[in-house]
Amino acid sequence: MGDFSRSKGVTDDNALGLGGTTGLTLIDSCHIDARGVAEGLKLSHISNVTVRNTTIIGGYEDCVDIVRGQNILLENCTFIAKGTKHHFTIKCESRDIRIKDCTFKNDFNHIWDGALVDMGNWSNYDKKDLPKTKHIQILNCKLENVSWWKRILTRRLYSENASTTKTKGFNLKIPNFIVKLFWRLRRWQTRA
Repeated sequence: MGDFSRSKGVTDDNALGLGGTTGLTLIDSCHIDARGVAEGLKLSHISNVTVRNTTIIGGYEDCVDIVRGQNILLENCTFIAKGTKHHFTIKCESRDIRIKDCTFKNDFNHIWDGALVDMGNWSNYDKKDLPKTKHIQILNCKLENVSWWKRILTRRLYSENASTTKTKGFNLKIPNFIVKLFWRLRRWQTRA
């Protein structure tokens, strides 16, 4: 669990972090509060996870952050932004993720660098080309207290398009030349 006594934006902790498992993991009927840390739920290099009936209050980065995850279902959950960059980040080789019957509450921070579901963004593992984020499904979700101009349901960077069904919002597709330039600059910065 994160250190809530630290200042906002100082710690990269998360309220609940799971990683490195491939067995079946179930999180059911929980309340995860990330105020004071980066993420609410951090899933790193993990497979076969189900999160149901859970409320996740975002930290300064995300409500949920998935890195190198696969076969993950989030069902009947509520993601609440509280000064949050994204509600959801799915990056770095992640695949086969379903967000079903969930609610996204409140606006994310900045229109120029935010989305409800951010897909294929940079991670510390991206020092070489990795497989794209793929097979993301967003089904029957709703948006509450989200401004009309921040209804960016997905922002696609190094990712395949998400499949969206019965969920309002639009999909922002960042052009490939901008993604390539962004990656080149980030890799150049991390070489030092």
